[in-house]
Amino acid sequence: MATNPFDMYKTKAKRAVDPNAPPRPNLLSHEKVLKDTKSTIEQQATDIAFLKRRVADLESKLQNQTAYLSALHQTLNNKVTKRNG
Repeated sequence: MATNPFDMYKTKAKRAVDPNAPPRPNLLSHEKVLKDTKSTIEQQATDIAFLKRRVADLESKLQNQTAYLSALHQTLNNKVTKRNG
């Protein structure tokens, strides 16, 4: 049974296209999605860096206020103790 060596070069029959199927993705739309994703990630990185600085500033402010209030309480306790003692 000899087969024709050129059978593998025959054009294939086209498949039926489903009219309700979503459009097939192409490289240009995929590239746009990648660019959008990259810009979103860069924006989020910028936001995170800003928020980290903000948290550090607020933690520093809280430490300063805590130290001030602690010193104020100490001073008041000393005055009250001297007055009562």
